[in-house]
Amino acid sequence: MVKTIIWDWNGTLLDDLDLSLESVNVLLKERNIPTLSIEKYKDIFGFPVVDYYVKAGFDFEKEAFEVPAKQYVKLYAAGASELKLFPDVVDTLTFFKENNYRQIVLSAMKDDNLKLMIHNAEISHFFDGIFGIKDNYAREKVSLGKQVVENLKLNPAECLMIGDTLHDAEVSEQCGFNCILFSGGHVSKQRLETKGKKIINSLSELKQIIAIQ
Repeated sequence: MVKTIIWDWNGTLLDDLDLSLESVNVLLKERNIPTLSIEKYKDIFGFPVVDYYVKAGFDFEKEAFEVPAKQYVKLYAAGASELKLFPDVVDTLTFFKENNYRQIVLSAMKDDNLKLMIHNAEISHFFDGIFGIKDNYAREKVSLGKQVVENLKLNPAECLMIGDTLHDAEVSEQCGFNCILFSGGHVSKQRLETKGKKIINSLSELKQIIAIQ
């Protein structure tokens, strides 16, 4: 039985696909590299982000990965105040809280930025823990997931991870979590289907799924 919901942030609770695409396209255009369509973006996005950057066309023999990575963070931060949660987020978080589920955020975003964004979105009170990584380079979050399990003494079999990327599925596999993938984020549904996990098109579907457990 699921007792803990582990949420991804970007592309799962936070609707930031357009800003992410716009930001990386600014960097590509500055380097005279063809920009990405939304379809292409969703076909190549993934973790570690450095691998996605290579697929996008960045040449790290000409510059260090950290150069565009830092530029991206600045561009993203400049537009972040305009970002919104997906429409059904608050209702879904409220449902789980009222039904006594523990809720946690596990993200590859830098920890202090993550906590600030969630605070500004006025949803911090839904969570028993908010966990991000130590830098802006979005390498992976498997190790963070294992650390959270240990620190909070979670039973992985009682955890459900909800995310929008292949890496979220990989985290769930490495940590022993159940997993549901959301098709409204940064990765195409076709790619998500390769992981063999249940896929939802709206977070509101989770209420019914949990109710029939």
